[in-house]
Amino acid sequence: MALQIYNAGIKTNTKYLTPELAYFLGGIYAANESVIANGKRYWAAPVRYNPQYSTQTQTTEHFDNVCVISSKADGYTVMKDNIKGTPLDSGKNRLPGFSTFFEATSLIDLVTEIPNLKTVLLSSDNNVKKAFVLGVIDGRGTPDISISKGIIRYLSLDCPNDDIGDFLHEAFKSIGLLCNYNTARDRLEGGAPRKAQLRIKNVEDYMRRIGYISPAKFNNMKAVYMSKYGSAHESSGSAFMSGLKYLTR
Repeated sequence: MALQIYNAGIKTNTKYLTPELAYFLGGIYAANESVIANGKRYWAAPVRYNPQYSTQTQTTEHFDNVCVISSKADGYTVMKDNIKGTPLDSGKNRLPGFSTFFEATSLIDLVTEIPNLKTVLLSSDNNVKKAFVLGVIDGRGTPDISISKGIIRYLSLDCPNDDIGDFLHEAFKSIGLLCNYNTARDRLEGGAPRKAQLRIKNVEDYMRRIGYISPAKFNNMKAVYMSKYGSAHESSGSAFMSGLKYLTR
């Protein structure tokens, strides 16, 4: 299937919705973060780790691979320590990691743009959809697992709002992922609303077909496979996306 023409409203080097652009749009929509720097708006696709989750070596490897991808989409990928104190610092860069920035040309509000992106994304081939989902989960998705107990529950994502959550849910379903989606209203506890959360239930299917670029998340999944199944076989998806790995039993 031919690539679909799409104006994402950000500065990029393509007029098409390519897998690389889709990867970063996944990260942008998963976070809904922008910053005004020198009078211009920049949208961020952030990757952040809790302290001790990813080693410095793993984070650097992840960064290097994302830099390769961003070079094909005209993004600007920067380590956290090089963001802090600059005009691109939104105040959300305390945790270890990095972000890829794109200057906005017309994209001011993600929710307003959802109908346009959804139409093009759902009309695109599976590689573009897969790249979009990968961008969502690789940066902000959290594996809910217990390595010591050999338990794999789900991959979760706290969504910025219900509109974005609904859209991401549709995108995930479009490539056959089994998901639960809990809106913020569904999850009121003691009157304090929690963020809408998307959960991928069939983690094995995700790891077999979509995978991870993040070395830390991939290695943790590999460890829980060994604990649960006694085997874990990795395969490279780098021909599709730099650093991508798949996992099967």
